Parts: sequence; C-alpha cells; structure tokens
Amino acid sequence: MLRVPMFAVGSLSEVPVRKYCKSYLLGELRRFPGWAAGAQPEEREMTDDTTVFLCDELTVLISPVGVDKDKRLFTEDTPEWREFCETTLKFRIPEDLAFAYADSEQN
Repeated sequence: MLRVPMFAVGSLSEVPVRKYCKSYLLGELRRFPGWAAGAQPEEREMTDDTTVFLCDELTVLISPVGVDKDKRLFTEDTPEWREFCETTLKFRIPEDLAFAYADSEQN
C-alpha cells in the first residue's frame, strides 16, 4: 500500500491566490514618477532589462513563483500608480480571465 503524507494547511479560502501577473521590463516601471520613492532597496541593483511581474493587486514582484514569489519590489497603492498602470502600461486583466474575478467577488 502506498502511503502519502498529509499536511494540514488550513482551508483553501485562507490561502491568498494571485490570479494574474504580467511581465514587464523593469525600465518600463521605472518611468513612473513615484517609483524611486516606493521601490525596495534591492531593486536599485537590477538593470532596466530585468523582467519583473505586475500582479492583479498592482504590486510588483521579482517572480510570481519559486523562491522569489514573495519578494515585492513595489507596493505603493496610489491613484497615480493605478493610473500609470492602466494608462501607460495598459495593464488589464484579460477578458478570458474575467470570470475568475467575478466568481471570487460573489463568494
């Protein structure tokens, strides 16, 4: 008989799930006028050609998976940042994923 270890991790509703992230070159995000004031120190060592990820909650991550999945480079949530993401970066949740957001809002 095969035995598989079981781990208690709590209910799935307690686990935050990042539904959508889009990759950008760091240089694109650095064009935001408030970037330098809100960015984490480790970001300064990265080049403009470094790929980073803008996520649905508008935080910027080194990577959405792996060992760097929780390393946030930028977490400012201001109207100016939201406007920059929507207008300059054209960041939007793709329409084919909209159903996932509608389902989570109803629950």
